[in-house]
Amino acid sequence: MTKTIYNEEKYVEKYPDPTAAQAIENINRENRKSREQLQGHRSRVIGKSFEEVIEAACINYRNKEIAIIEKTPEPMKVLGKVHRRGSNGRFEACFIKKAQPDFKGCLANGKAIVFEAKATEKDRIRKNVITDEQFEYLEGYWKMKASAFVLVCFNMERYYRVPWGIWREMEVIFGRKYLQERDLESCRVMFWNGYLDFMHNIAEV
Repeated sequence: MTKTIYNEEKYVEKYPDPTAAQAIENINRENRKSREQLQGHRSRVIGKSFEEVIEAACINYRNKEIAIIEKTPEPMKVLGKVHRRGSNGRFEACFIKKAQPDFKGCLANGKAIVFEAKATEKDRIRKNVITDEQFEYLEGYWKMKASAFVLVCFNMERYYRVPWGIWREMEVIFGRKYLQERDLESCRVMFWNGYLDFMHNIAEV
C-alpha cells in the first residue's frame, strides 16, 4: 500500500488571509463606493431633468415674447487636438468648475434675469449648494436691480422660486443655513398649461 504524502505548502495560496474585521471593512468600503456612485448618477439625472423642465418653460416664454432666457454654457478647458486619422479637427476638453449661474436672460421690459437651478431629494436645501463664484454673480446682478433668484425643486414634484434677497439672508430670516419646504410656501411656482410658470409675478422678485 502506497502512502500519500500531503504537502500543505504546495497547495496553499501564498497570500495573507484577512481577518474578519478587515474583510467586513473591505466589503463596507466597496458598498459605500457603489452607493456614492449610484447617488452621483441619480443626482445628475435629476439635475438634467430639472433643466429640461426649465428649458421647456424658457422656449414657451420666448415664443410668447415674455422673455429670452438661455442656459449658461458649461465652461470647458481645451486639453489639445486629437491627433488621430479622421479626427477632422476635433479636440479633447474637460469640464471645469462652473462659475456662473445656470440661466441668464432679459424680460420684455428690458430687465435682466439671472438664476441658479437646484434640485434635491432631501427635505432641505443648503445655502452652500451655491458656490462662492455663483454667489458673487447673483449678488452683483441683484444689486443692479436684476431679477435674481434660486429655483429649487424638491423630488421633481414641487418647485419654488426663492428671491435672492431671501436666499442670501436665510441665517437672519430663519436662523439657519438651509431652507425647508415649509419655509418656502410663499415662493411656490406651479405648472400652467403644461409649463412650469416660474416667472409668475416676476416683477415682485
